[in-house]
Amino acid sequence: MAWKYAVFTVMCPEHDLEQTAALAKSVGLDGLEWRVAKKAPEPIAEVSYWGANRSTVDVDDPTADLKRAKEIADRHGLAMPILGTYMKCDELAVVEAVMQAAAEVGCGKMRVGPPGYDGSRPYHELLAEAARNFEQVAALGSKYGVQPCVEMHMGNITPSAALAHRLVSNFDPKEVGVIYDPGNTVVEGSENFDLALEILGPYLSHVHAKNCLWAKTGEEGGVAKWEWRMAAVKQGQIEWKQIVAALKKAGYEGWLSFEDFSDGDTKAKLAEALGYLKQLEAESS
Repeated sequence: MAWKYAVFTVMCPEHDLEQTAALAKSVGLDGLEWRVAKKAPEPIAEVSYWGANRSTVDVDDPTADLKRAKEIADRHGLAMPILGTYMKCDELAVVEAVMQAAAEVGCGKMRVGPPGYDGSRPYHELLAEAARNFEQVAALGSKYGVQPCVEMHMGNITPSAALAHRLVSNFDPKEVGVIYDPGNTVVEGSENFDLALEILGPYLSHVHAKNCLWAKTGEEGGVAKWEWRMAAVKQGQIEWKQIVAALKKAGYEGWLSFEDFSDGDTKAKLAEALGYLKQLEAESS
């Protein structure tokens, strides 16, 4: 079974919903992972990925805006496999509002964030709190038929497959899933790819396709200084040939969403990344 490919629309900040859908269709994508967040008021002087981003479904009016997003996706023959939301698991009112709106347009998955981790609170305390909150989130998901998904992401309590599994293993895989994001693990949470996917097992629900790298920024007193940066899919430290092979070995048959936050033209980045992963997928069959 061939994989399907989407764009997480956070990487299309200069485009509105209609333009993003047209762009996705033009490069041969199959779907859209809409960014669901507060909309920046127009006019926007300067767009940005995580701030003034036009390719955004309004979290303050999810019912109307998701209906419009669905109509746009349908016109372009694109699916909506998952919503890229930004609410945390303790924001139950907004989680429910978006879940209800997602159910109404037939989108069966959405990202829900676990607590962040900065060392100010003990990990085990945060884990217990997250498990309690996700119990309520999972109940809402069952009510609306929308699976909440935890992303492997630096800066929170689930940066690795092992730590994500530690949270979601409190639930049935149908209730709570995991978004596997190997690009993020360049920064935090690196594991052997086969091992990571074995750990996730049936909790693997979605995949984000991006890349990162560490760049040396100089030295202080003879000690090297480094910082992480986003990179194009073919240019970062993750070798996607290995990821594709691991996903095939694990029997993954779902979606991959592109998240390229490197410099460059959005359409060119999407076209190159899609062509590359499709080539790797074909070679690994």
